[in-house]
Amino acid sequence: MKILVLRPQPAAARTARALARSGHEAIIAPLIVIAPAPGSRLLPLPADSTYAAVIAASANALAMLDAESSARLAGLPALLVGARTARAAAAIGLRPLAPAFRTARELAAALPDLPLRGPLLYLTGHDRRPEIETALRQGRYAFTLAEVYSADIAPRLPPIAETALRQAGLDAVLHYSARSATAYIGLAREAGVLDQALTPLQLCLSAEVAQVLLAAGASRVEIPASPDEAHLLPLLGSPSGP
Repeated sequence: MKILVLRPQPAAARTARALARSGHEAIIAPLIVIAPAPGSRLLPLPADSTYAAVIAASANALAMLDAESSARLAGLPALLVGARTARAAAAIGLRPLAPAFRTARELAAALPDLPLRGPLLYLTGHDRRPEIETALRQGRYAFTLAEVYSADIAPRLPPIAETALRQAGLDAVLHYSARSATAYIGLAREAGVLDQALTPLQLCLSAEVAQVLLAAGASRVEIPASPDEAHLLPLLGSPSGP
């Protein structure tokens, strides 16, 4: 099966390798480019203070830190979303305060029950989901919000994706975020291939992502039992399967 992978690099390459191990062919066409945000170096705290915990909902928020900032955070407790974010946190020496949450919404809901005493550091991107920030403000937590990376939408549908769609050469499209799915619909419409873009099986990480495709008119949309790639990719079945 030929599968269109729209997620940013380097995650797209990891997904392509996982697909290849299952006998599928990945067509990599990232719609979002991840880059360090200007001024992503963390500002120093006063010498007699520290953060009670670090919050991160994306591995990108940790991967984009400069070496000095990463070293300053080593050893601090952390609240994290997703297994990949947890691995990135461990790589720079952060200690999980709780098991990694599945979604930002779950982390936000858990905040009142966690032993958080002191200022928090929320590492995030310029474009982000609102749940964690909203919960921090509503709970009157003292926190610093540090935008350490940007995630910019591609100006046009990547040529490799447009060609595959025009040739009706795709079996499925993988969608990992509502923002990327929205970009896929918009860029396909601008390229004049929206009907072709909606024809393949659309595999979406969550119901929220799926809603974007359903609203655009896709009829073959599936979501996994759990919002992670380990449950998403098996929905493809075997290459020779139905």
